[in-house]
Amino acid sequence: MTEAIFGLLGVLIGAGLTWYQTYWMNKKEVERNARYLAIRVVCILDQYMESCAEVMNDNGLRFGDRSAEVQQEPRVEAPEAPVYPEDVDWKSIDHELMYKILAFPSEVNVWKRTSNEMWDIAQGTDLADWYSERAYWHSNYGLQAFKLSKELGAKYGIKGKSYPAWKPEKDFTEKLDRFVTERGRRLAGYQEFLHKVYNRR
Repeated sequence: MTEAIFGLLGVLIGAGLTWYQTYWMNKKEVERNARYLAIRVVCILDQYMESCAEVMNDNGLRFGDRSAEVQQEPRVEAPEAPVYPEDVDWKSIDHELMYKILAFPSEVNVWKRTSNEMWDIAQGTDLADWYSERAYWHSNYGLQAFKLSKELGAKYGIKGKSYPAWKPEKDFTEKLDRFVTERGRRLAGYQEFLHKVYNRR
């Protein structure tokens, strides 16, 4: 009877050790996959964020010249929405963070379609409003990309890219606040114009 009990205990302990070894190896594999994904995606988000900063500072003018002889046109091409690698395991990272990262490109693409339509409509007019709106959205997206990169890096131990002469979050935030104020003024101007038009009827 005693031998049977010890035999059963041996089987149970062996099964437990096997289960723990499998669990530990799977856990390490998930951690490696998560870290690999974080490295790849952080690099993509950082690159996109830097491109947004260039667009944010583009007003379509060369050296600020707004003379009639100078054609106002984009000096910096707006970046495409981030494209993530296919050889990563998205299930290996926090699900809430995964959703925010995967949803981000769709948000950018909505603006790009709207921006193209606005550009077609604005041709032949003063394009200052279009450039201001373009700068507003890219300061917004640049800040989002920066925060996503930092959150992903912090969670999975990835030291992000450093910018000794530039503070991205501060720059994006200050520019975004300024663009928000400009948008408010434009909206107030449009409302005043419409009010005058309708009151003349």
